[in-house]
Amino acid sequence: MKNLRIFTALLVTMIFSITMSYADGNDSNTDELVVKHQEIIAKAGIRDWKCYAECADALMSQRIINDEILSWINKSIEIKETVFNRILMGDYLVLKNKPVEAKKEYIKAISLAQATGERDKISGIQWKILIAMGVENYNNFHANNK
Repeated sequence: MKNLRIFTALLVTMIFSITMSYADGNDSNTDELVVKHQEIIAKAGIRDWKCYAECADALMSQRIINDEILSWINKSIEIKETVFNRILMGDYLVLKNKPVEAKKEYIKAISLAQATGERDKISGIQWKILIAMGVENYNNFHANNK
């Protein structure tokens, strides 16, 4: 059991370190990618929740996080709350180093998955909760050791 805890702590620390090192999105292609996705959203229908979510997801996968992406996720949820956009919100919050809020979003995603019959997604969401908890514990550990 102790080995499992050590392994989990190392895994979470590694994931957190990698995530935070790329979270700024200061790549030379960042502006081009953002503009490209802004154009896609401008052409999308006003009720196209999936377009907003997919554009946010595409930029977040490149570790580009900003207020505009947050607004796209919020707009997607406003149009139609889905498991996908709730997971995206949780992922965004993890990247913004807000693991407590991320866990709440992941729990909402699990509730939606149960309600909509998308139970196959629950185990993946549970892993995301574990990662968020690891980030929270990592932050708490370092805050207590200053």
